[in-house]
Amino acid sequence: MIFESATPLARACDALARARRERDIEAFESATAQLWEAAQTAPADELTTALTTCAELLGELGPGFGGEFAVLCGALIELGASPEPLVPVLRDRLTEVAGLSAEFAAVWAREFPGEGTPEPDPAEFEPTLERLDAAIPPDQAVRLAESWFGLQSWMRCATTLLQNSTTARQAFHDEPALRAAVAALEPEREDMTWLSMLLSVLDGERLLVLHRATGRGWRVTIGGIGDNFQLHTLLAATLSGPAADGLLEGLTVDPAWAAVALDAPQSSFGGHVTGSFNLADAYGAWIWNEGVPADIPALDGVRVVVLDPPPYARSWDNVRRYPMMTASITLDEVLSADEAATWLGRVGEAKGFGQA
Repeated sequence: MIFESATPLARACDALARARRERDIEAFESATAQLWEAAQTAPADELTTALTTCAELLGELGPGFGGEFAVLCGALIELGASPEPLVPVLRDRLTEVAGLSAEFAAVWAREFPGEGTPEPDPAEFEPTLERLDAAIPPDQAVRLAESWFGLQSWMRCATTLLQNSTTARQAFHDEPALRAAVAALEPEREDMTWLSMLLSVLDGERLLVLHRATGRGWRVTIGGIGDNFQLHTLLAATLSGPAADGLLEGLTVDPAWAAVALDAPQSSFGGHVTGSFNLADAYGAWIWNEGVPADIPALDGVRVVVLDPPPYARSWDNVRRYPMMTASITLDEVLSADEAATWLGRVGEAKGFGQA
């Protein structure tokens, strides 16, 4: 893709594309540095055009070098580029590299039983490749090792993309091969946690919320919520209000808590949130703040959250687990007294601390 304009970023992108066509690694690396420098002051529309060019190139690069270039793509999004041009390419490439990494783990366990997989530290690449090269065909060894050691860079890009695009979250979530690879890798690599959790983020998810003490109930829709600390904060903010409107009076909710839980910039983070409830599911088990909304079990196809009094004082840092991800919560409906009572009659009694 050749830019018609002659801005520094456009020239860098043209040089990058040319270096790739000519297979000139030195020129490619030089153009990458020029692109990054020019991107610092470029407007959002030009950054998006640059990311479109970079996404096309990313589809052609190998697992190792491609991972390094993927980090640059993610950084362009952080500077203001629209994430959408990167979605299909990164979904496909991350699925490929994660799958090869899972294959690496399986091959390693087969060839070197009793040994754990090597740490994905660049310093371990050469000795790992040397051992693998002696056990399997060289071409396969290189591909698997590059994927294992390059995966972390691909994931860095993915965590940026997934925080900034609901389209990406849906596309990645709907890719069964990616989810299978991530599940296979989680026992092998500690660095899979963030990607795994982002793949579980719910968007456009309807929750049924019940308040046992007052007999009230609501339907809300959530999206982009990274953990149940954030969900807890947003439920309190959304349901706080006059009893005449079917809401809950007397809750202590600082507007800054809701702002941070939704979309406030990271500079707004700080202080502590005070919990308003003890969250339980439809079966009476506690919904731990450390968990995620996707962990909440469904009853008749809907996730149910029951709000009970807190058994003890709780507070947590006023932050979002994923600072770049914007959350949403919408109060869709206040249930009638009869419907709320029916639902409350179906849910389990709250269990004590530590009860399953």
